[in-house]
Order: sequence, then C-alpha cells, then structure tokens
Amino acid sequence: MAPLILRPTALAHGGAAVAHEAGKVWLVNYALPGEEVEAEPRGRQGGVAVAAATRVIEASPHRVEAPCPYFGQCGGCQLQHAAYSHQLELKREVVAQAWSRAGLRLPPDTVVVGMDEPWRYRIRGEFEAVGGPEGWRWGFHRLRSHSVLPIDACPIHDRRIERALPAFAQAANELGLKGLQNLLVTVEPTGPGILWRLRFRGGEPAWPKEDFARRTAELLPDQVLLDDSMSLEFWDLTFRVRSDTFVQTNYRQMLELYRVAMEMLEPRPEDRVLDLYAGIGTISVAVAARTSRVSAIEENPHAVQLGRLNARINSAAVDFVPGKVEEALRGVRLGSHSAVILDPPRAGCEPEAVAELIRLGVERLVYISCEPSTHARDLVGLVRGGYRVRRAAIVDMFPQTYHIESVALLERS
Repeated sequence: MAPLILRPTALAHGGAAVAHEAGKVWLVNYALPGEEVEAEPRGRQGGVAVAAATRVIEASPHRVEAPCPYFGQCGGCQLQHAAYSHQLELKREVVAQAWSRAGLRLPPDTVVVGMDEPWRYRIRGEFEAVGGPEGWRWGFHRLRSHSVLPIDACPIHDRRIERALPAFAQAANELGLKGLQNLLVTVEPTGPGILWRLRFRGGEPAWPKEDFARRTAELLPDQVLLDDSMSLEFWDLTFRVRSDTFVQTNYRQMLELYRVAMEMLEPRPEDRVLDLYAGIGTISVAVAARTSRVSAIEENPHAVQLGRLNARINSAAVDFVPGKVEEALRGVRLGSHSAVILDPPRAGCEPEAVAELIRLGVERLVYISCEPSTHARDLVGLVRGGYRVRRAAIVDMFPQTYHIESVALLERS
C-alpha cells in the first residue's frame, strides 16, 4: 500500500493539524501547518479521519526537537514539536477561527500573553497508577487511548512534583498497597507544602494512610506533606486550596490572567460585582479589594465552603450564593450590580445563564474561557442581547498543549 502523504494547512483546536487529500479531511497529530509528512491512519475522531505523522518529508521552519522523551506517546502535550513563539501564533489563529465560525471578528489588537519560560509551570498534576513486576509507578494516558504510559519525568510540571512521584510510589510499594487508581499532587507556589490525595479503584478501602504519609515524608525531607489543604498567595491575599476544588494549574500565568481580567473589568469603589462560577473565590476576593461588594455564585459546595473561609481570611466583602449559575441569577435584582466577571467550565454557560445576563444588563461584563468554541458561542448570544465586544486577550496558560485561555470585555451597546 502506498504511504499516506499529507500537507496540513492549519491547526485544529485539539492540537492536530488539518490536511485535505483527495477530497478527504484528515486530522494529523505531530504535524505542523505547511509541512509535508508521511502519516499513518489512526481511526476516526468525531467522524473525521485521524492520522499520526511518522516521517517529516518537508519540515516547517518552526519545527523544533521535543525535549520530552515521552512526546509522541503521552497524550498530555500536543505541541512540543513547535517553537514556542509559533505555538502562540497558532493559538491566536485557533481562537480567531472559532470566533469567525460563530460570526464574530477577533479584535485586531488582541494580545497573546505568553511565558518567558514555558516549562515547569504546572503546580498541580494527576497521575494514573500503573502496577507492574517492580511495583507501582505513575503515568499518563497515551494519546487517544485508555492505556497508561508510565513516566519518570514531565518537563511541564514543577520539579517538586517530579521529585515527589518516586517517593509516593516507593511508600506505596513498601506498604503493599493494592487497587490504586491515581495520585493528585499540588505544590504551594510560594511555600514548601505539597498537597496530595491518593484514589483507589472502587472506593477507598481501609488502608494505612498515616503510615503512608509518614514514609513519604521521610523520603521527601525538604517538603511539607499536606493532606487537607494548602496555601495560595498572590497580591497580598491568602487562600486555602483543597484537592477537591479547582485551582489554576499555572500559577505564573494565573497572575497574568487575573491582571488582564482586572484591567478589562476596571473595578471602581462604588461597584457591586457579580462573580459567576466563582470557585474558591480567588477572583471574588481580588475584586472585592477594589470594590464595595462582590456576590459570588458557585455550584460546588466544597468550593463555597472554602470560598467563605477565604473571604474571612482576607476580610473581603464577598457574599457566596450556592447553586447553579443559571438558577441563582434568577434571584438577582435588576440594577443591583454594575459589572459581571465569569469563568465557566469548558462547556461554557447554559443558555438560561446567558438569558439572565442579558436580563440584568450590567454595564461591563468580562468573560474568561478555556474553550474557544463555547466562548464564541456565548459571546454571540450576548451580542445578540445588546452587548458589544470591546477587547479580547489570549493568555497561554498551558504551553506545549493545545489548551487556550481567552478573555473578552463586553459593554452594553
């Protein structure tokens, strides 16, 4: 059979490059736009044929050698073969395409905020447990697969996480632990703490947790093991974070993301601000330091509990409202707030939430998103409801991967 030769022309959201051959569309992993590659078919994804580049015939000038020995097998990173400056260009194009498909135009002055050092940025990692003849190891899922690839290093994670992995595995092996599923590890960005949680298949059995923690601590003498919560500090504010609540995994870029969002929101002392999908209150508390009051809506009860604690720790005027955003917004009176900031999950807002935002009609609305397609979809709904997109920015929270964080400022027409 003749080899499959493809020449991709653009990057798709997901990290694969898009190629057309004999009227057929292909998603080609590990290729860059403008290259000519020999590829191997790898099934279908969402009705589109998928292939993986096995040989580069004509390389892009932006192609670089991936530093990670697992790149090409591990499903965690998709863009290590692209120079970082080109990754930022590609991500801007992906966002622009998503907006264009929705009928919007990405503002020409949209900035892309990258990192000076786009490695070792993750302060949180989730690692799958892999059992073998030599005992437990940790790894990641292979690309588009449920099978797990054992790893000994990961250059996008904080070095403290990388150093901790063999200690957690050794303690598990010495104690003969069975049925491990995964390990969630988060390190304090500005402190020595390392927050951990071990999960078991089929629920947590009776196991020697204290012995495990003690042995792991002995193997990590320069770190402080934490199994309940840890500290997160920025802008002279202090927050408590737990394993069962969301935290931005890139601390350095989180500060850039919040800076961009604050510049767009321009909170004033007289403002009352709504923070939707508020999580543990990092944005709410930061905004409250500059305004009269913040109402924070969050569905996760653990996050609400922690958010209220964080508001007290920082003496912040934040009222937490538990519940789904689309339901809680029905109880918000017209004219009670002057601005909204929202950072929903990847699925974006429910249509009812967009409708409620249009009903409230606040002056300024800052929408943070981690998914370009749902961001564009919701922005179109808000524009149809009387808003105009004034500014946009892209913050690269996840270098070496396809993930994109974008921010938009909307104002009432």
